[in-house]
Amino acid sequence: MRRLDALGAAALLALSGLALAGAELSAFAVLPADTFAAGPGAGAGISANGRTGPFPGQPVQGLTAVQRAAGSGEAFWFLSDNGFGQKGNSGDYLLRIYRLRPSYRTAAGGDGEVAVEGFIQLSDPDRHVPFPIALGADQQRPLTGADFDPESFVIDPNGEVWIGDELGPFVLRFDAQGRLLDAPIATPDVDMERRLDPIASVRSPDHPDLTAASDANLARSGGFEAMALAPNGHALYAMLEKSVAGDPNDALRIYAFDLATAGFSHLVGLYRKAAPDHAIGDLAPVNKRELLIIERDEGQGASAKFKKIFKIDIHAIDRQGYVAKEEVVDLLSIRDPNDLDRDGNTRFRFPFVTIESLLVVSGDTILVANDNNDPFSVGRGPDIDRTEIILLKLDQPLHRWP
Repeated sequence: MRRLDALGAAALLALSGLALAGAELSAFAVLPADTFAAGPGAGAGISANGRTGPFPGQPVQGLTAVQRAAGSGEAFWFLSDNGFGQKGNSGDYLLRIYRLRPSYRTAAGGDGEVAVEGFIQLSDPDRHVPFPIALGADQQRPLTGADFDPESFVIDPNGEVWIGDELGPFVLRFDAQGRLLDAPIATPDVDMERRLDPIASVRSPDHPDLTAASDANLARSGGFEAMALAPNGHALYAMLEKSVAGDPNDALRIYAFDLATAGFSHLVGLYRKAAPDHAIGDLAPVNKRELLIIERDEGQGASAKFKKIFKIDIHAIDRQGYVAKEEVVDLLSIRDPNDLDRDGNTRFRFPFVTIESLLVVSGDTILVANDNNDPFSVGRGPDIDRTEIILLKLDQPLHRWP
């Protein structure tokens, strides 16, 4: 039989519905690392890569999740994480959701800059948090990175903001002005049949109720890294970043959470990582059964070997409880025919250690952004990383919910 060349093989794969994943960089924008917003200086005691705190205001960095800003065209809400990576060093970092507007560089032009249009300050003026917080003496009780580590969020049809935290892990409910509306919602554990346990909970070493770190059943920084709103607007999916004690070490839990009752309803299934030491980033809904997810290794720069986006099907679950998974984009191999990042190459790499923002913009376009871990990450090097916001045009369009 005559051997197929690469083009012929690709054509056959396309006809069979198994087309090779791929994407092209269609837009590129940058938020400089040294970008600060109003507020008291943050980062006391922080020093790395030529930067020493306290910094002149609040860093607009550590962006870890994204949602559209309603009625704003190309503006987006970006959630900041706990600040400087640990509960103990982030007590002066104010938890906020920043409104950013990229002016993308595209093949048609554009300057590639990002405007900071404002922010929502997260706070607990009504004293719903049942444990002491860093700025509890302040009448408005603004929340800081010593109180929670926000890593994911959604905005529901009523405008309320639901945030996934890693220190509990908890789900947090805020109004549109950033006021906490309820006490932090604990994460239930599951029994042998993977039903929600009405008593036992999932707890990280940073959980405020633990008397000893050894009592935790989830590793530090293993909480709700990813969250997505169901297309019907009545539920959300919340996904842990690390395995719970007793689960396979390649398995991450995906919970369903009912917005009407403000409680967890069931365990959807498990996500199987390509390697046990991998981590995940954001979730983004495609339709009522499919979601996109970022999976990555811990490398950055030249050591980055695995940074990919997968599509999962939560209605296709195997006997072990794992959801179906299909590669969509390799973030280390993206076509860039117009050299939008101006590095002199027509192949684009996104080699950051933490890639944590993901949004479906249209049927064939997705938004991706990195968390720069300011001032620690140097994925581009030699200077500290900036935040890069990119649009990727997919080779294979998504079956997006209308």
